[in-house]
Amino acid sequence: MKKLGYVGYAEVTSPAVMIRDFVPDGESKAVLQLPLKAKHADENSDDPEMSEWAIGVKWVRSFPAEDARRFKGAFANQNVVCELRDSQTIEFLEREFKISN
Repeated sequence: MKKLGYVGYAEVTSPAVMIRDFVPDGESKAVLQLPLKAKHADENSDDPEMSEWAIGVKWVRSFPAEDARRFKGAFANQNVVCELRDSQTIEFLEREFKISN
C-alpha cells in the first residue's frame, strides 16, 4: 500500500495561470520552454478547461517523500495545492512544519 502524507509547506507567490503562460521566478522563459520531467505538460495548453495550471510558490519547509508527515484521520487531497480547513490537520501541520501564525 502506498503511504500518503505531507512533504512540504509553501507560500503562494503568484496567481494561477494556464501552464503555457507560467514563467517561474528567476526564469526568463515560460515553463513549457524549459526542460521538464512531466512528459505531457503541454497537452491541451490552449484549452482553459483542460490545460494544466501553475502557480508560483516559495518553499518554506520540506521533507523527503519517505519522511512524509502523516497521522490517522488527516485530511488528504491528491492535488498539489489545496486550501486546508480541517482544524485537526492544520494544527498537526503547524507543529510538524514549525509554522507560526
